[in-house]
Amino acid sequence: MIPKLIDQIAEKIAAKTKNFVGTKAGKIFLFLVCLGPLTFIPTIWMAYTAPNIDALRTMTWPLMLIVNTSALLGVVHNGDWRIRLTMAMWMIACAAIWIAVLVR
Repeated sequence: MIPKLIDQIAEKIAAKTKNFVGTKAGKIFLFLVCLGPLTFIPTIWMAYTAPNIDALRTMTWPLMLIVNTSALLGVVHNGDWRIRLTMAMWMIACAAIWIAVLVR
């Protein structure tokens, strides 16, 4: 029931935005998803350079890595290149923070 509902909603949104995503501005807008993981660069930097990283010592990072691996596997089967690239970058960002927490 839920997958069908989500697909129906997505189809409606896709139909309403089809003209936009076909334009140059729409293609640039869709590419913005690839910038998402780059927003974690300051957090990665702090994980390696901050004098105290105790606030990062949580289960968030290994669990996010598992969740992002699951998401990447899903988009490998049913995604486009932007989402595949973005998920790979999210995995690298999460792994970088987790490694800093383990090493430091």
